[in-house]
This record gives sequence, C-alpha cells and structure tokens, in this order.
Amino acid sequence: MIQLILFDLGGVLFTNGLKIFSAAISQRYGLPVDKVKDILDGAWGSLYREGKISRDVFWQGTVERLHLTEPIDALEHEWFESYAIIPGTREIVNELFKRYTIFCLSDNMKEREEYLNKKFQFTLLFHGGVFSHEVGARKPDPRIYQHALEKAQISGEETLFIDDKPTALVPAQSMGMTTILFESPEQLREALRGLQILS
Repeated sequence: MIQLILFDLGGVLFTNGLKIFSAAISQRYGLPVDKVKDILDGAWGSLYREGKISRDVFWQGTVERLHLTEPIDALEHEWFESYAIIPGTREIVNELFKRYTIFCLSDNMKEREEYLNKKFQFTLLFHGGVFSHEVGARKPDPRIYQHALEKAQISGEETLFIDDKPTALVPAQSMGMTTILFESPEQLREALRGLQILS
C-alpha cells in the first residue's frame, strides 16, 4: 500500500524553467539550444545542483563557456523567473496531502530553492523534501532516492515517485517504487485514479 508520494518539481509542479531559459539564451546569442542546456544541466550544472561549486563559480563558468555578456544577477533572475506553478498539479498535491505523506524530490541548487519558496511558498505543499544540494547527489543517482526513503522512514515498496524524465524513474523502480511519468496534470490524475490513489 502506498504511504509516501515523491514529486519532482521542475516540469511537474513547476513549468520547465530550464527549457524556457535555455530557449531564450539560445535565441539571443545564436547558440544551439542543446549546448545551452548541456552547460546549465549537464556535468557543469550538476556540480552546482549537488552543492559542489558555489553560485558565483557556476555563473562565472557558465558566462565563460557560453560567452554571455549580461550581468550574472540578471541571468539568474531570468532563469528563476521562468518557473511558475502548474495549477492542476498543485490541486492534485493538495488533495493527496490529506491522505498520504508527500515529499518533493528535486535536483535543485540552494539559491533557486530559496527564491522559488520565497515567491510561491511551495514547501508548504509538502510534508518534507529532499534537494540535491543537500544530499550531494542528483537523480538518477540512487543516493538521493535512498535519502528520501530514510528521511520519510518508509520503504520503496510503499512509495510512489512522479517525474517528467524517464531516466529519473529507473532507480526508483529498482528500489521497488511505483512510478508515473508525468505528462500533464490531467494525465497524472488519470494515472493516480488507475492506481486507486485518487478517486
């Protein structure tokens, strides 16, 4: 029986700010969007998300790698402002909150977590949360999933994990979790009904 539900944030609760920001940078600077996304979310970006380099080091390196000319503060603000809560997902989280333990499980840097929480108070939607910058590992590293299970004191077999990236679901499945690949709030609601988690 499911007791714990883990929600990804970007692309599930929030719009995909990485995709939006990468597209904007690509257009302004005439860069391939895949190159921009690789810097922001690949090996370099992972160091930042895992708390292994500071905000300043990340942005200085990003500006150099992509030859950006705008101030770091302005770039950061634009990226963070690319996230907005998806209303339909928030409604589902609110419904589930009353009946299950709900955690967010997110690849997130400290600054973005704090910015979005100040703006949206999203942590109030959950009973708890696990962020990559705290754990020193990001999905699909099994350590971040294990950290969430230990924090909630609930087994993998009693856990449902929801994410918009197929690769992020694989380790969860290997730990015995039930998984849902998020496509839209409507599709998520139907999947939860199919699992008899929502009526």
